[in-house]
Amino acid sequence: MKPPSTMTEKTAPGVCSHLYASAPDQNSTGLPFSLLLSCIMSLSAAYVPSCITAASASLLVLHSAFTYVSRDSRYQELEEGSDPLRNCIIYGYSSFLATATMLLRYKSSKILSIHLEVVLLTSLVVYGLNIVVPIIVSAENIVGHCEGSTKSWVKFIALLLGAVLLPLLIPRQYVPVDPKNPLSAPNPEQTASLLSLVFFTYLDSLVWKASKVPHLSTEALPPLSDNDQARILRAKALSMLDPLSGGGSRHIFFNIIHVFSGDMASMSIALICNATTAFVPAVSTNRLLVYLETRESGNDMLPWFWISLLFVGPVLASISVEWYMRIVLRTFVRAEALLTELIFEHAVRARAKSDAGDDGQSNANIDTLITVDLHTMEEGQHFLVLVTFVPVQLIICIVFLYKLLGWSAFVGLGLTLVMVPITGTATKSLHSVQHEKMKKTDSRVQIFTDVVNVLRMVKLFGWEEKMSEKIAQKRAVELKASRKARLIELLLIVIRNQIQLAFIRGTECVKAKVSMDRIHKFLQSTELLDSFENSGTTARVSNEEYSDKIGFHNASFTWSISTGGTASPSRNFVLTVAGDLHFKPNALNLVVGPTGSGKTSLLLALLGEMHFAPLSNDAWFNLPRSGGIAYAAQESWVLNETIRDNILFGSPYDEDRYEKVIKSCALERDLTLFAAGDQTEIGEKGLTLSGGQKARLTLARAVYSKSSILLLDDTMAALDVHTSKWIVDECLSGDLLQDRTVIMVSHNVALLSPLVQCYVTMKDGIATHSNDVEAYLDSSKELLEQLEERVDSDAKEEKKVDSSNVGRLLYITALGGKHPFIFFITFFSCLATSHLVGVVQTWYLGYWASQYNDYPPAEVSASYYLAVYGLIFLIWLILLSLAHVEFIMASVGASELIHHQLVESVLAATFRWLDETPVSRIITRSTQDIGSVDFALPMIASRVCDITISLLFKIGAVVIFTPTFLLPSIVLVALGTWVGSLYLRAQSSVKREMSIAKAPVIGMMGAVSTGIVSVRAYSAQNQFADLLMTRIDHYSRSARVFHNLQRWMAIRTETLAGIFSAGLAWYLVYFTNSNASATGFLLNLAVTFSGGIVWWVIAVNGLEAESNCLERLESYLQIDQEARLNDGRIPPAHWPSSGELRVENLSAKYAPDDPEVLHGLSFHIKSGERIGVVGRTGSGKSTLTLALLRCILTRGDVFYDGILTSTLNLDSLRSQITIIPQTPELISGNLRQNLDPFEEHADYVLNDALKSAGLVSLQEDLENEDKVNLDTPISSGGANLSVGQRQIIALARAIVRQSKLLILDEATSAIDYKTDAIIQESLRNEYNARGGDATIITIAHRLQTVMDASRIMVLDAGRIVEFDSPKALLQKSTGHFRTMQWFRIRLIDTFYQRLHLQASIFSWRKSFFWSGSST
Repeated sequence: MKPPSTMTEKTAPGVCSHLYASAPDQNSTGLPFSLLLSCIMSLSAAYVPSCITAASASLLVLHSAFTYVSRDSRYQELEEGSDPLRNCIIYGYSSFLATATMLLRYKSSKILSIHLEVVLLTSLVVYGLNIVVPIIVSAENIVGHCEGSTKSWVKFIALLLGAVLLPLLIPRQYVPVDPKNPLSAPNPEQTASLLSLVFFTYLDSLVWKASKVPHLSTEALPPLSDNDQARILRAKALSMLDPLSGGGSRHIFFNIIHVFSGDMASMSIALICNATTAFVPAVSTNRLLVYLETRESGNDMLPWFWISLLFVGPVLASISVEWYMRIVLRTFVRAEALLTELIFEHAVRARAKSDAGDDGQSNANIDTLITVDLHTMEEGQHFLVLVTFVPVQLIICIVFLYKLLGWSAFVGLGLTLVMVPITGTATKSLHSVQHEKMKKTDSRVQIFTDVVNVLRMVKLFGWEEKMSEKIAQKRAVELKASRKARLIELLLIVIRNQIQLAFIRGTECVKAKVSMDRIHKFLQSTELLDSFENSGTTARVSNEEYSDKIGFHNASFTWSISTGGTASPSRNFVLTVAGDLHFKPNALNLVVGPTGSGKTSLLLALLGEMHFAPLSNDAWFNLPRSGGIAYAAQESWVLNETIRDNILFGSPYDEDRYEKVIKSCALERDLTLFAAGDQTEIGEKGLTLSGGQKARLTLARAVYSKSSILLLDDTMAALDVHTSKWIVDECLSGDLLQDRTVIMVSHNVALLSPLVQCYVTMKDGIATHSNDVEAYLDSSKELLEQLEERVDSDAKEEKKVDSSNVGRLLYITALGGKHPFIFFITFFSCLATSHLVGVVQTWYLGYWASQYNDYPPAEVSASYYLAVYGLIFLIWLILLSLAHVEFIMASVGASELIHHQLVESVLAATFRWLDETPVSRIITRSTQDIGSVDFALPMIASRVCDITISLLFKIGAVVIFTPTFLLPSIVLVALGTWVGSLYLRAQSSVKREMSIAKAPVIGMMGAVSTGIVSVRAYSAQNQFADLLMTRIDHYSRSARVFHNLQRWMAIRTETLAGIFSAGLAWYLVYFTNSNASATGFLLNLAVTFSGGIVWWVIAVNGLEAESNCLERLESYLQIDQEARLNDGRIPPAHWPSSGELRVENLSAKYAPDDPEVLHGLSFHIKSGERIGVVGRTGSGKSTLTLALLRCILTRGDVFYDGILTSTLNLDSLRSQITIIPQTPELISGNLRQNLDPFEEHADYVLNDALKSAGLVSLQEDLENEDKVNLDTPISSGGANLSVGQRQIIALARAIVRQSKLLILDEATSAIDYKTDAIIQESLRNEYNARGGDATIITIAHRLQTVMDASRIMVLDAGRIVEFDSPKALLQKSTGHFRTMQWFRIRLIDTFYQRLHLQASIFSWRKSFFWSGSST
């Protein structure tokens, strides 16, 4: 064997060689000491702070100087260690750094440790270059180094161990972000070693655990890092995003860049590294081909070096891209948390003006922002690729191409630049279409949300089919825009193949920009409360002496700054308080007035919810908040929590106080009805509670709070007379409200009069102070006189009348449409042929290049080969475009079908399922999951098909040309599949937990938006913000693990791919005689296959992750459903000809396992009768209406106009019965659309219905421009109207239907007595005008509402205890109805006595109620 050459001996030494080439004693102590220093250094962070850059640079200069010295003529002496001074300097400096790192605090120690690492790494690089470079240049040097430099290699390996391996392997120290609140168990990512971070090995235990259990719960996932927690992010960055603080009017994009500027810099560095290392395989392949052409390395590196780079290059590229992906995904999760919190806090500040227009704030719009738009922003998170990666890669490409092709490279660049205007136009069109598509999505989500919110009414009216058609129309318009956007994307994808990554990311960034613009518009354009508007006039007190007053002075209020009124310019409501209006402190203040007069607006103005417009310079309004405010809304607002949590509302639990509140609010009996008592979950919007129970629950919340001021908005409207009396005696008169100011809106003047010390009268928006209530006495007297006349007339009238794989299968089936076989055959044929042509295209380039080796260049026709190549390219382009266009069309059709099935399934759901399922969860299916079906799922599915077929052809070509590589290919695919399967098991569980954790965030946003006034009144914004942050952390915990798991899989797959490429190159170079053309062709396929298999695994697992939405949608298609609308008998065309109703032994219950609620009811109602149904809360009144409409499980027979209703189809039955539910439900649009949603009636019919419902009498004193008309906009849920106005509209809608059977379930509970009497009179006249053959069933707590009925049914505990005419029932001295009526009379007695009118009223009452009675 040859001795080492002279060149080898002279190039080996360096500074590091002198470190370890000293005398034996120095060598034996130096090496372990350096290893010790490395261990200390490895505890530092993985980046170099700017503060040590100068020191590191100076050290590099020092080492360079030593290296230069080591190469001079004195080398032999230095090699023998005759320069101990230099060793002492280096060892002394290293010892100093090591000692300092152990003695100083963490921050200082970290800086010095990094500096020490720079020392060791610099030594390693210098020494490594001297010892490694010679052996990669010449084969002789390899032999020499193996024989004569063993000691040098040992030193090099020792330095490698101390400078690289140990720092990479030693775990890092956990440093809490908040030292006062450290994590009890830090996230493994915070303590993992650098090598573990690079290869994500800290997730190995989680992946193995997931492979052994069916499902991983959130508790099994690593805890959320404290620097990812919402409260930490909020404290650090929210102010920089908030437009009211540091964010200003800048676009939200630039604010996000500012917040995450450090992460952006790290991502840019990682992308530049990736752009550089991505060319290593190409350069290595080029040098190998040069070697194969000449079979000489010359001065170039040996082949084994380039082969090793085919492995090292992809691994380095993979490490850099995975580091980038780690940062970008972590940043997005943090940005998502911040933006969700920001949208929430901005929504809390927004004015609750309830616009009906597209630009208004609505729950549906907010839901879209935090679901669809944030998801779309995720696609645009790689915008830095366009700024850093693409330019760097383009420059490198041009340099290499110029070196290979000369000036021709600039021709290609010119053609690429020519394509820029085309892509610019397409991108601009995509932006416009995407913006339009999102508006159509908002419109579709809005109507779907409206329908889901009023789904009970839709089902009761039999409107399922028509509403489904209406939603389908919106969906068709949305999909049209979606189809157009997808086709434009396809055009960009085709152009993408010329500049690959730029247009992928460009398309994603365009869509992300649209979503960011929408969020920015929400933050900048939403109208805020006066206290947050810079130009707004905030509440103020002109003099300190009024600071403790509650009231107004020369103040007016509107609902909007811009229009001066509500969302409707045609109805500009203005609340006016001229002069002084003060509420009496520590007393009960009563606000009275007719329906729609502005009573609720007065309370909201006091709370600061309306825009303050002063009438004079000294105008003011004031509501002292130092003692706290409690507010009970007219439309009860409850949380999807337990009964106790709803009452406590964040207040500490005081058992004595709590028990008093339960008793005083008449909730004791209700709690005994629930198995879990006050721990019962009441469901979203309190679906498990009745209207009266929800009203008492919100009252209990206000009473339990220790607020000094209580605002109660008609909380007694939904209560029966017994319960109302209890509330007055035990609650309003009790010690719980002692020394507390109560401002109450109510129509029940008689009941509250003994307690009231201050009256405020409202009429047409004008508030006045008055203690004179004789007007109410007069109206009550007139009302009782009318009741007397009705009882007598009814008695006379009575005499005249005679007595998951599954989820995938769902999508595949929908994708195939009506002709699945033809679609799949056509699609896969075009796709497979296009990829076959693509492989031929690659081979043809090598074949073309080989012609120059076989023939003189002059004999090779470049134009001919170019034309053939262009033809191959054109065929490939056409086939690929046909395949993708067909898939786009099919996927749009599949989206339409699945959405239609979802809508049909939800509309056909049982009432029990609706009670148990939160609306937010249903809306999530229609937004997030349908959004995935529209875009993410088909894109990933087509990508999987595309990549799979491409890989099959590439691996097939490799195996055909090199059959020996069949086994390695199988092993590679098997290992990749195994890694993918491990990842899939873990990822599917985590993805499911992500979806589960997202729903509560959406639910919280929706709940707070609905009850925003209550939240602000209680000053509970921070309380709900904390709760939201907890839910965001729950979501972020699974989201961070989900993204890291994907990178865990990718780094392993890319490593396997690098091994495959390097192995194939080694085989082709050393074990075959393949020419350069064939080798280049195969290496090109191998490299692209290696990169493609990574994307294939990612795509397959991404498809599996997106398929979770199909599982959820499939579960919604399998929910409990009612009988199909068309199942059953179709009645004759003339049915029903009368309103006759006969019930025989009717029993009912809500679920198969539940006890019966109704017990054997039997009664007969003749056509044209007006029946009143009364009873205590929970007696079964509303349940009876549900049973008549087959909304719950029933037993017994119900005959409507002679036909057994159980034999009819539901559509025929419910469309012929009209019910007005206890809670009026309206949809967004105008009044005409609410009365006649399907445009079936003329305007005069609608106006007549409004007149009969009492709207005309209600507005007789208003100006024409202020009156509600058919064109008045109605916001979602009717939020821009009072509850009384909503009830009138609901009543008018029922009249329009002209059913033979009309059921009113507390339909006038929120309407004043005078308007109530007018409505009852109008109804009677309306139905008498139709022939008197229509039956009206009225359920009411107000007994005067049903006193004009033909007969009254009294229910108790689900049984009929009395059923007779009012006169007959009053004559029963011990009857239930007589007891209820006498109780009401005693209340009126108290009221009249207070007004000194007892004598005259008693005389009138005696002649009316007890004529002919022995009492």
